[in-house]
Amino acid sequence: MAKKKKKRFPKKELNTWLKKHSQWNHPEWASLIEDLSTQGFHEWTDTEQGRNEIGFYLETKQR
Repeated sequence: MAKKKKKRFPKKELNTWLKKHSQWNHPEWASLIEDLSTQGFHEWTDTEQGRNEIGFYLETKQR
C-alpha cells in the first residue's frame, strides 16, 4: 500500500502574506486560512494544531 505523502508547510505562501500584513485582525486571519485551504493546505488549515503552527510561524516571522 502506498504511503500518503505529507503536504508541505505553506512557508512560501505565509512569507508572501507577511510582506503585505505587518499586523492583522481576525477577519484577515480567517481569510488567510480560507485562502490556504483553497490552495490545498487542508492538513494545516483543517485542524487546530495546524492553525496553531501557522499562527506560531506568523508570530515568529512578523517584522
